[in-house]
Amino acid sequence: MREEALKQRIKGDTHSPGMYRGYVPLQNIDAFYDAFEITETDGMYLTPENRIKIW
Repeated sequence: MREEALKQRIKGDTHSPGMYRGYVPLQNIDAFYDAFEITETDGMYLTPENRIKIW
């Protein structure tokens, strides 16, 4: 997808772009880190203060 099309989709679509749907939500779930032993050296690691908390 071209950058301009992606920008338009992000502005108007309530869903995440497909390339992010599979892993980005997991990065914000603390249990994910425990279950898969994700550490600071892993590419998917987000510091606890950068994880989104909705509830």
